Amino acid sequence: MTVRGLRRCAVCSADISHRHGLAKYCSGACALEARRPTTLICEECGSEFVRPNRPGAPPRYCSEEHKAAAKVRKAKAHHAARMEELRLLRGDRRCESCGADINNLKAFAKYCSQRCHYRAQGHVPRQPALSHEEQLLRRRQRRAAKRPTSITIECKGCGGAFKVPGDKPGRKPQFCEECKALKGSQVRPDPVACRGCGLTVPLARGTLALYCSTDCQVATNNKAQAERRKGQRIEAKQDRECAVCGEPIGTQEHGLRKYCSHGCWYRANHIPNPKDHSCAWCGGSMSHRRVDAKFCGQPCYLKAQYKRKVGTALRSHPCAYCGERMPLSTANRIYCSSRCSRRAYFEANPEKVRAAKRRGNHQRRAMLANAKRYSITERDLARLWNRHAGSCAYCGEKTESLHQEHIVPISRGGDDSIGNLVPACPDCNLAKGDRTITEWRLGKKSPRYSTRVILVDWKSLQ
Repeated sequence: MTVRGLRRCAVCSADISHRHGLAKYCSGACALEARRPTTLICEECGSEFVRPNRPGAPPRYCSEEHKAAAKVRKAKAHHAARMEELRLLRGDRRCESCGADINNLKAFAKYCSQRCHYRAQGHVPRQPALSHEEQLLRRRQRRAAKRPTSITIECKGCGGAFKVPGDKPGRKPQFCEECKALKGSQVRPDPVACRGCGLTVPLARGTLALYCSTDCQVATNNKAQAERRKGQRIEAKQDRECAVCGEPIGTQEHGLRKYCSHGCWYRANHIPNPKDHSCAWCGGSMSHRRVDAKFCGQPCYLKAQYKRKVGTALRSHPCAYCGERMPLSTANRIYCSSRCSRRAYFEANPEKVRAAKRRGNHQRRAMLANAKRYSITERDLARLWNRHAGSCAYCGEKTESLHQEHIVPISRGGDDSIGNLVPACPDCNLAKGDRTITEWRLGKKSPRYSTRVILVDWKSLQ
C-alpha cells in the first residue's frame, strides 16, 4: 500500500490529501479562482487595473467615473444615431433664418430657436444684459472720450502753469515737477508741536504734518466741530423773550422754553383770566381752570365732543317693538330694553322658541331625575327628522307638530341624548307617557299609577 504525502490546495492551502493524485485545488471554486485573470483592461481609458477580490462578473471599468463617462458617451452615440435616423427619414432640414440644422426638432419646425423666429418676423432681438464690469468699462470709455487731451493747471507753489494729460483718470496734480522736487528735498529744521495734544510730531509723518497721529487729528476735529455747533445753538437762542413779562430769556436755557421763570409759567397757566372766561358748553364759571381751558369739566367736554362728532346724524328714534321714544344716549340701539328685544325675537321666530322651550323642559326633567345629559344641536334634530321623513316613528303619521319622544323615559333611567330620541306625533307621545314601548304595546298601566296591595293585621291594631 502506497502512502501519499500531505498535499495543499494551490489557492487556499487547504488539505487535499483525500483527493486523487492529480488534484491541485480543494474545490471547483478554487479552480475558478485560479483561472480568473488578476489584471484587467479598462474599456474607457485602456489602462490596466487589478481585478477586485469579489464574486461575480469581472468589472469593465477601472473606476466609477470612467463607468459614468462611458454611459454618457454611449447615450450621446445613441442620440446621434437616432438623430441621423430621423434626418434620413425626414430629409435634411435647415432653419429658414440662420440655416442651422433642425433635424432634431419636430417635423413642422421651421426655425431653430425663438430668436430666429422673431428675426424672421422682423423683430429686433433684445441685446443681452451687460455685466457690472462691462458697464463700468463702457462708462469709463465714454468719460475718457469727453475729456480734453491736455489740461493747463496753475501750480500752487510757484504760480506757474503746467500741462497734464486730460484723459488720465484720478486726481490732478497741484504742483509742478520743480516744486515737487523742491518740496521733497526740504527737511524740517525745528520740531513741530501737535495741534491736538501738544506732543512733537514725528518726522516719519512728513514735513507738512500738523498732528502726531490720525486718532489725535480726528479727536481734535470732532472737538472743534462740537464747539462750532454749540456756538450756532447759542446764536439761535438770541433775542428770545418771555411770553408773559417780556424779559429776555438767557441763552443757556432750554431751546423750547417760553417763560423766563416758574412764576411766569404759573401766571400763564393757572391764574384765571380777568376777562370773561366761561365754559363753552354750559356757560359756568371757570375760575378753577387754566387760561386756555374751554370747558369747566370732563362732562361738558364729552358732551361737546359728542355733539361735534355725531351732530345731527343720530337723532332720538322710537323703539322698534313698543314705539316709545328712546333717549339720545341710546340712539344706536334698535330696542329700548332687553325685554322688547326678546319679545320681538319670540314673535319673529316662534318655531325656534318652541323648540328651545321643549329642549329646556327635557333638560330640566333630566336634571331632576339625575340622568345623563348630552348637548343636542339643531343640526342633530334636523338629521333625525330627515331620517324619519318628517313622520311619527310609531304610527307613521306626517304632521308639522312633532314631539321629541324619549324611547326610554327619563324617569325610568333613560338619558337625554340624540340616540334616545325619535320624532312622535302628539297622540303617540301622550299615550306612551312614561312607559316603555313594550309596556305601551301590551297595554300595561304606568308604574306611576300601579296599585299596591297592603296587608294590614287588624288584630295587632286592636
